[in-house]
Amino acid sequence: MRYILSLVLALLIFSFSDSKKSHNSYKDTTSKVSNNLTTPPKADSFLMKYNFQKGDIYKYKIKTLSSSSQELLSDSTINTNARQTIEYKVKLSVESITPQKIAQINVFIESIFVDGVVNGQPITYNSNYIQSSQEKMMFAQYESIKKKTFTIDITEHGEIINIYNTNEIVNELLSIQKQSQNVTSAQKTELANNFSTSALRPLSEQIFRKFPTKKVSTNYTWSESYFSQFALFQIENIANYQVSGVKMEKNDSLIIVSAGLSINFIGEHKATEKGMSFYFYDPVISGNGTIKFNKTKGLVVYSETSTNMEMVTDIDGVDENGKQFHAKRTDNTSNTNIVELIK
Repeated sequence: MRYILSLVLALLIFSFSDSKKSHNSYKDTTSKVSNNLTTPPKADSFLMKYNFQKGDIYKYKIKTLSSSSQELLSDSTINTNARQTIEYKVKLSVESITPQKIAQINVFIESIFVDGVVNGQPITYNSNYIQSSQEKMMFAQYESIKKKTFTIDITEHGEIINIYNTNEIVNELLSIQKQSQNVTSAQKTELANNFSTSALRPLSEQIFRKFPTKKVSTNYTWSESYFSQFALFQIENIANYQVSGVKMEKNDSLIIVSAGLSINFIGEHKATEKGMSFYFYDPVISGNGTIKFNKTKGLVVYSETSTNMEMVTDIDGVDENGKQFHAKRTDNTSNTNIVELIK
């Protein structure tokens, strides 16, 4: 169960750091328009920005589908697997907007549903039900945020610059873990920061994607980089985006953005521990997706993004009987995040 709870924190991917780069992609179509033009026509351009208004209320559904498997091949084969679906329903309230176009938005977690299987054992959670003390401990991450509100400050281009108002969440988490009397003020602040980074920010960034601050047009591309660590590798994840088209839907302009994921990495392939040696093959990570941004409303109305990772490891050592052994372990993980504006 602890595995499932820790896995959740890694599911909501495509949350980015401030490191980014942008460039234009332009295809010359002048000859197809008119051979008499002395300058090529310029494509229509536009800003992708959120249209926040004080008092606005939005409701979103966020669904995460994840699966993981591990195959350990030696004298025999051992397989383990897990799958999980998590669905959040959240309500967003725009409290204020500064002259610099920074919006203060309250995020209220209305409900959470979890359904999964770990090696044949079913796992379920419904935030609308009263949980036992043991269940609260098992699902502490969800129990601490259900029916709770936290606040974000966000720019009109979707950069979340602050997350706060988390005291009630942290207090609930400490209460569930029976640690309320055992933590210092500094420890509580550190817990709040860690929880915001690992859980609240990824959840928020699924709803509010960060877009370029300059005007874009069809085929415009940009990228965002964020960093992670797996095994002995430091991984630079590069999320690439392209405006693939603009269409009208119910009298609204809908901007379609295609997404992809590539990586760079550095690190050691070999390691030893407790008499065993490990060889880590190059990690294989990929991703793709689609984001639909309603330019008229100034909101993401739908997105679906997926990531896949494979890691293969050779393991050599001596077993408890003094016999030399060799094993190959293959880990596969896939995650899909679906976000939908429901009101």
